[in-house]
Amino acid sequence: MTTTMEQFPELNTDRLKLRKLVPEDIPALVRYADNRKISDNIINIPYPYREPDAVFRISYVVQGFRKKTLYVFAIILKKSGEFIGEASLHIENGNKAQLGYWVGEPFWNKGIATEATKAILKFGLEELNLHEIYATAHIRNIASEKVLLHNGLKKENVNGNVALYRITKQEYK
Repeated sequence: MTTTMEQFPELNTDRLKLRKLVPEDIPALVRYADNRKISDNIINIPYPYREPDAVFRISYVVQGFRKKTLYVFAIILKKSGEFIGEASLHIENGNKAQLGYWVGEPFWNKGIATEATKAILKFGLEELNLHEIYATAHIRNIASEKVLLHNGLKKENVNGNVALYRITKQEYK
């Protein structure tokens, strides 16, 4: 796979399938994203989160993939086939990306975000051949910090209420 891939990739872990968002995901997307605890931590998830927001999101994601600037993966539980969140890479300058993720509240503290992030980092650094992946998290979001640190990202700095984490391809290896 390269950045010129035409078909959206699918990633698999022990418990998860990461695939493209599809219209059938809309009910679960609305159900789990319509949560103040999620919208407070994810800049592009409004609250309340309704069906038109989900429809717009899928369109935005498709356009981003066509431009090869955005890879948003639906996080699916293999056991049930249920949509439970998203993990994404926003490509910048062709060789750097911002990592983002969220998981529905019923699935918190189960290692799902850590597992999905591990797959996304491997995809970004090995398949897309990115040189660096970074993420930001509110300093009060201890769970998100744990996900990033468990996946080898290092805390670079804190600016106000937000901490910056990053990993380079060299550090990943």
